[in-house]
Amino acid sequence: MKVRTQRGYTLVELVIVVSTIALIAAIAVPATTSTGSDKQLEVAAEEFATAMRFARSESLRTGKPHGFRQTVSDKRIRVFSLDETTIPPTLIYDIHHPVDKQLYDIELDLQSLAAADSVTRNVVFRGTCNKNAEAYFDANGTPWCTDPTNVLLESF
Repeated sequence: MKVRTQRGYTLVELVIVVSTIALIAAIAVPATTSTGSDKQLEVAAEEFATAMRFARSESLRTGKPHGFRQTVSDKRIRVFSLDETTIPPTLIYDIHHPVDKQLYDIELDLQSLAAADSVTRNVVFRGTCNKNAEAYFDANGTPWCTDPTNVLLESF
């Protein structure tokens, strides 16, 4: 009768390999993931971009001016329609969010995933704008300052 020898790894060898892989993963994973505050800032920026896109799409869809207002002090963004029949034009905050059907008024401090320590803006107009926290889109989707309404928005 022939004796069979078993081939394989011992328990000690397996434990050493698994421990080494776990150690490498523990070192590598934190270096490749963003911090919580980075993620919150990213979500906050996405909220602003979404509000701006929504205001523009509503302007194109309805043929009426819609815009957004960013408030730095309370870290807030609101979407409005613009009543051009008054002088100066009146901002009407009656636009509803397309998902939750509430008024489009986002306060970042109340959004658990979109909190930000501070909110600033980098606005560039092609002229002097009295209220650089407000911009609207005309029926063609072109961005303008709300006061005066004839100053073109270059970047926000």
